[in-house]
Amino acid sequence: MAVVYLDRQHAGKPGRRARDRGAAMDMDLSGAIEADELEAMLTAQYLLTCELALIDAGHIVIPISDGWYGDRHGRVNQYAGTFSASQGPQVYVAAHLNAGWAGREGNAYGAIFYDQRSRRGPVLALEVARKLRPVAPELSEVKLIAAGPEGWTRPAYGTLSGVVQPVTICFEPAFMDCPAHADLLSGPGLKLIGRALAAGINRFADIA
Repeated sequence: MAVVYLDRQHAGKPGRRARDRGAAMDMDLSGAIEADELEAMLTAQYLLTCELALIDAGHIVIPISDGWYGDRHGRVNQYAGTFSASQGPQVYVAAHLNAGWAGREGNAYGAIFYDQRSRRGPVLALEVARKLRPVAPELSEVKLIAAGPEGWTRPAYGTLSGVVQPVTICFEPAFMDCPAHADLLSGPGLKLIGRALAAGINRFADIA
C-alpha cells in the first residue's frame, strides 16, 4: 500500500493567476483554442484514471488542485505526518504535459523529473517509465531527469521542491504540440497514460 498525492498543477491558483491552466495549444487545428485543449484539463483526465486504478489496487489517494505550489507542498507535508509507516511509502506527483516541441523533430520523448536531492526519486521515476514506455510507442523514449534549483530544470524543480517526506516526481509524459503524440493526448491515450502512471506507482510501493 502507498499514500499517493496527485497534484493537478497549473489549475487552482488564486488571484491574478486564477485563469491559468498551463500550456494552450490548438491541437485539433480548428483555428481556436478551446477549454479541452488546455494543459490542466488534459492532465485531469489522466489523473482521474490513475486515481481509480490506485484505489482499486488498495492505495490511499489524496487529489490536490488548488493554491500556490508552495502552499500545496506545505499541505502535503502536513498530511504526510498523519500517516504511519505501516501505510506504506508516500508518493507525490506534480502532473503536467510538455510543450515547445517545435525544433525537437525526431525527439518526441516523455519526461519524468525527480528531485536531485532524493535517493528514492530516481527509483520512482524509473518504475513509472518502465510502465509507460511499452504502452506508448509514440514516445521516442522516456527521459529520467534530475531537477535542481539551477539551470533549465529549475521550473520542474519548483513543482516539487517543497515536499519533504513523500517521494516526488514531476510527470510530463508527452508534448501537447508534437503531432506524433496526438493519439496519446486523446481520451483513450490519456487513460493509457493514467493507467501506466498508476502501475509504476504500484510497482514502486511493492519494492520500497
